Amino acid sequence: MAPYPYKLKTTAPDIQYETFDGAKFGYMSWPAQNGTDAVKGRVLLIHGFGEYTKIQFRLMDNLSLNGYESFTFDQRGAGVTSPGKLKGVTDEHHVFNDLEHFVEKNLSECNAKGIPLFMWGHSMGGGICLNYACQGKHKNEISGYIGSGPLIILHPHTMYNKPTQIIAPLLAKFLPRVRIDTGLDLKGITSDKAYRDFLGSDPMSVPLYGSFRQIHDFMQRGAKLYKNENNYIQKNFAKNKPVIIMHGQDDTINDPKGSEKFIQDCPSDDKKLKLYPGARHSIFSLETDEVFNTVFSDMKQWLDQHTAVKDSP
Repeated sequence: MAPYPYKLKTTAPDIQYETFDGAKFGYMSWPAQNGTDAVKGRVLLIHGFGEYTKIQFRLMDNLSLNGYESFTFDQRGAGVTSPGKLKGVTDEHHVFNDLEHFVEKNLSECNAKGIPLFMWGHSMGGGICLNYACQGKHKNEISGYIGSGPLIILHPHTMYNKPTQIIAPLLAKFLPRVRIDTGLDLKGITSDKAYRDFLGSDPMSVPLYGSFRQIHDFMQRGAKLYKNENNYIQKNFAKNKPVIIMHGQDDTINDPKGSEKFIQDCPSDDKKLKLYPGARHSIFSLETDEVFNTVFSDMKQWLDQHTAVKDSP
């Protein structure tokens, strides 16, 4: 297996485990290690399709260096939470029910510390994050939302054909737990060969299994945002909450047009879209250091601005 290219500057915490609703979840709580006692806030990370804790190490390490705690968990159907034949087995109910459990855990800890909690989601996790901002039980207690290349609509390069789109709901209904290897588009994910080599040889990442139910649900979740039927976003988005979407302009997995449309429809007075020329899909976790440094600098600036607002009288 090719080595993980990023060299940590802080110490990665151990994975912890917690049983909830029939699953044993692996999660990671990364403290701020910036040499001061001041913690600015915490970011709850929601990973993408087939991802797991290690994929977020570079982001969590840099958040730590800049005074932010972070928390992530392997979702049901992914990582150490769902090994072997459980990989890819989940559904819409569990996605949000599990997330509410961890949101409540993080809100309780952040409230005790007096720090704000932000939510960040990448790709499939970005679609979850933006839908949570519309329908989550605690959507108004989250201090802000960050989308990274969110799955709102697939790029034409990735979109499956019409017959498959037609049959997908039937497969999801009658064969929900049947899994397929969806294939991993390494060139679409990153322009960095070292990260491609790591991901392509990582047994936690390949094969990239998804169940018919999981795939159908995350596509419908994105369509809910893109179609915006009955002004779903305008009527339900967490009022007065800031949101930023950051998307690689050369992303051929999730179409940046979906992010553009969400920002257009979003009723927040504090909304921003940042497109990055030359950047592909995984801008925070697997793209080049040059891309990461740019997007992380923008994310840090945004977080700093909104923690300053939180701290002001």
